Amino acid sequence: MIIGIPKETKDQESRVGLTPKYVQKLVEQGHQVVIQKSLAKLAGIPDEDYVKAGASVVETMNNVYEEAQMIVKFKDYMVGEYDVPIRKDHIIWCCFHLGENEPDHIITKKMIEAKATGLAYEMLQNPDGSRPLMKPMSEIAGRLTTVIAANLCLLPNGGAGVSPVTITGSRRPKYVIIGGGHAGYAAAQIAEAFDAQVTVFEAFQDRMLYLRDNLKKSEILSYNVELINERALDCDVLINAIYPYPGMPVPVVPRETVRKMRNGAVIMDLAGTNIIETMHYTTISEPTYIDEGVVHYGVDNMPSMVPETSMEAYMQITYPFIEAVANKGLKKACEESTVLSAAMNFYDGQVVNKDVGLTHDLPWVDFDPAMIKG
Repeated sequence: MIIGIPKETKDQESRVGLTPKYVQKLVEQGHQVVIQKSLAKLAGIPDEDYVKAGASVVETMNNVYEEAQMIVKFKDYMVGEYDVPIRKDHIIWCCFHLGENEPDHIITKKMIEAKATGLAYEMLQNPDGSRPLMKPMSEIAGRLTTVIAANLCLLPNGGAGVSPVTITGSRRPKYVIIGGGHAGYAAAQIAEAFDAQVTVFEAFQDRMLYLRDNLKKSEILSYNVELINERALDCDVLINAIYPYPGMPVPVVPRETVRKMRNGAVIMDLAGTNIIETMHYTTISEPTYIDEGVVHYGVDNMPSMVPETSMEAYMQITYPFIEAVANKGLKKACEESTVLSAAMNFYDGQVVNKDVGLTHDLPWVDFDPAMIKG
């Protein structure tokens, strides 16, 4: 199989589909790999490393799509990628993020019209319902969130000038975290290390019990929109670590609440939009803005700031599935893995994922490996 790895176009996105280590594995198994020129330059990986691993280098993103059968990228499609020549025989891996509250009608329409196969990393799902890719990326994002928030609390960075770390003789800074999943838990761990006053809101009882046993200094409260808004008024840092789902009542935190928050308070949002009314996506190059006197940070690809850590973490999870499709073919790989089958978003002109269908108001069918031709 010919496997192609295009550059990412998202602002400051340093993560790529495969590093040289994994390219070499595929080449040794008889596959061809083509990469776009300067593929991982931002992450400090020269093209020469890929060439040594057995890959060939092409000039443009279109060249990658034209030559390859399987496209292995990482992030979702951005402006500048929508015109790539997607074909019916393409198997495309990436974080499509199409089953959330923010639809992307352009790439969805393109995948359907091209009748291409689309596999979403973020939808790989274990039998217990957990999503293996989300754990390491959420842990990285959660811990970075609290570290970055601490920096934004400082007066020169737009904050109120309150110390994000408890100082003897002064009041403890207050952190409110919406969601106690992998990201929220990781954020709370760092806030506890700051000896801050931490409140975590969580919807699921089993998860609340886990948080109670593992966050010894935090207050763990049942998810309650009214109480979340009440606690937000008095906090120094508000962290949103939940993502909207189709049909979810949003926003959770309206503009009215933000208007009443402390001047110079900080809002960190891993979802980037919808949960907090005043929040919109920001970029690593321009990460913050001030609205209603509150500092807002909405970067949704924070792990790209630590590529050495994040790329190895996610490739340990994604590579075995990529290898399985390359070696066994799509049909057999899906027949042997329900985890992989759960990642299917598109096949032969159909939406084969419920959340993608609901988010885009499109008809959908449940994916079954039996529908794969050949």
